[in-house]
Amino acid sequence: MSFFDSVLDASVVLSFDRSGFRRHAKRFVSADMQVSMQGKTALVTGANSGIGFSVSKALAALGATVHLACRDEGRGQRALEAIRAELPSADVHLQKLDVSLLADVRRFADTLPGPVDVLVNNAGVLPDTMTRTREGHEVTFATNVLGPHALTSALMPRLVVAKGRVITIASGGMLTQKLNLHALQGQVAKFDGVVAYAQTKRAEVILSEQWATKQAEVTFSTMHPGWADTPAVRSSLPTFYSMTKSILRTPEQGADTAVWLAVAPRLAGKSGLFWFDRAPVSTHPLGFTKEAPEDREKLWALVETACATLKA
Repeated sequence: MSFFDSVLDASVVLSFDRSGFRRHAKRFVSADMQVSMQGKTALVTGANSGIGFSVSKALAALGATVHLACRDEGRGQRALEAIRAELPSADVHLQKLDVSLLADVRRFADTLPGPVDVLVNNAGVLPDTMTRTREGHEVTFATNVLGPHALTSALMPRLVVAKGRVITIASGGMLTQKLNLHALQGQVAKFDGVVAYAQTKRAEVILSEQWATKQAEVTFSTMHPGWADTPAVRSSLPTFYSMTKSILRTPEQGADTAVWLAVAPRLAGKSGLFWFDRAPVSTHPLGFTKEAPEDREKLWALVETACATLKA
């Protein structure tokens, strides 16, 4: 990376925006994406719009059998029809799944047919008020952390057999957060949706690193998409969107690294890394965000205990 690039990346804005993507794309290796995913099966959560939809369409275009896991069947059906309209030969299927509910994750994992080569944990929420699921978990934590962890665990035997890949969509916002197990669960005096979201994204990255040490047969990756123009950004961060809409990345640009992580042959086995624009980056550019080893272990124990009913 040149000194000029380093200066622009340090600005954050000129790295996370669309100009940053175009600049970073100059180093991409085109051969990485010249692959066939025929015979491979991918599952993408939150696939009805934004980055999840773009990842699903890109994997389908490469020949993968793609399962669109969506909470809202109507939106999922529209996404399915949109992909089929653009890619008539695409092998895509709609699956109903609410990842915020462990019982639904269990039902889904028990009924999903066939192997899983690629799991993309993309579904996420950023509510502005604290609510709890009917299972008693704060919604952000349940959707962004517990559900994806439970789903990954439930599908692990299939992923191991396939020597598969698990990609989790994180966020650059987590780079400002140090893991706080109380805040992560909504145990705060005043709820802040942006902080809660960033805490869950920090937790996702830590859990992926831990998975990488426990399951060598599967490649685990996290990535952040930069600032992309998605329905979730428009609805959850309206002020941010109004200030940055002229420089936001397209959903396809935001999805690019996730697709690359799912398909590039040379990435098999490069597990536990955090990626941005097809390059591994530090999870702690700000030193004060480094969590204690014991807190990492407490996080794993917390989600395993919460998900224990899934394994019963």
